[in-house]
Amino acid sequence: DEEGEWYRYHHLFSELLLYELRSIEPDLVPALRGRAGAWLEGAGYVEGAIRQATGAEDHGRAGLLIARHWYGYAVAGHYATVERWLGSLPDGTVSRDAALCLVKAWLCALSGRREECEEYLALAEGIRREGPLPDGTVSVESGAATLRAVFGFGGIGEMVEAARRADALGLDRTSPQAPLVKLGVGISWYFSGELARARRALEGGLRLVNDGHPVLRIGMLSCLSFVAGDEGHPEEAESLAREARNLVDRFGLQAIPQSTWAPIALGRVLAGRGRPEEAQEELEGALSARRRLPGLSPWPTLVGLLALAQVRAALGDRAGGREPLAEAGAILETNLDAGIFPELLERQERKVRARRPREGQLDVELTERELDVLRLLDGDLSTRHMAENLYVAPSTVRTQVKSIYRKLGVSSRAEAAEEARARGLI
Repeated sequence: DEEGEWYRYHHLFSELLLYELRSIEPDLVPALRGRAGAWLEGAGYVEGAIRQATGAEDHGRAGLLIARHWYGYAVAGHYATVERWLGSLPDGTVSRDAALCLVKAWLCALSGRREECEEYLALAEGIRREGPLPDGTVSVESGAATLRAVFGFGGIGEMVEAARRADALGLDRTSPQAPLVKLGVGISWYFSGELARARRALEGGLRLVNDGHPVLRIGMLSCLSFVAGDEGHPEEAESLAREARNLVDRFGLQAIPQSTWAPIALGRVLAGRGRPEEAQEELEGALSARRRLPGLSPWPTLVGLLALAQVRAALGDRAGGREPLAEAGAILETNLDAGIFPELLERQERKVRARRPREGQLDVELTERELDVLRLLDGDLSTRHMAENLYVAPSTVRTQVKSIYRKLGVSSRAEAAEEARARGLI
């Protein structure tokens, strides 16, 4: 080549040379492939190393290479590559190897094949194996616990317990699996309603993972955006969600199921910031993708459905707002251990039932001064800052806010802004 490092043979000439070698010294072929594979792995060409091991029919070596290197490919979004590697092994090879069973379980979970995932987890846990796995996982128990913590197929309670177990196994922070454990811990705490604990775990995880592992970063950034939004930090929530969304676009991960976390996070933020049309586009796209794989973890789907119900209500589509709530209710019927979600769903349903029709005029019209206050409610200003803007006392603003709430039939700033937008008042 131009740099004087590589030689390339025409594929027909290459095949001729290999044919000649097999004809003259067939016993040398496995040894040469072994040497080539070892060099390729050492130089970072994992796919080439696996191809050499498979070509030499050294399936034990090929399986070891897959078990050692699958993680970096998976967290970069290259699921199909790892699936292809596993598919190149003889029948029964995966099911007899605990490490490969765990690899297969992860791929199934990431692709929404929940039942198949559970089958391979059970196989892995049923095979006796001591010590760490080739990818750096402390043990089979640690790997299985981490997977259950990240996806939570058995419910939020099991998710929390699995996260604690994975964390308690003392995984070294330098292990490639350490960020996965942090992600599982953070997600499980968030869905349990423990915001401070979730934040600590997720921020710790972000410090351990770089942009070369975009799938992991997308999950961490998105969940951290959920946390920031619930803590009342809309600017931070939007910044985190947009960073996650940019990673999806930058690495071309739109077809990866886990990429849907990012538009759900962004849609949720946009809904809370009074931009329902943009929010609806993000949320409906993500939920449509997740519906095509019903075996995916249900928890991000529920976050998206609850946000979509809020968005449709804000756009005046009351009937459309009930549809995602009904879908969320159906998911909860089959996932009884659901952490914060039953309460969130009930709260949303109460809002829908309590919301009066927006058609027609208000029973009592808002005054010009109340309209001025209403416009400021659709933002982040404190009562004192609103008063300064209007050149009145804070107590006057508080009185006008109470009057606005009464006239609009709402009980919070967010509801007042939402109702006002639906009525065309702001």
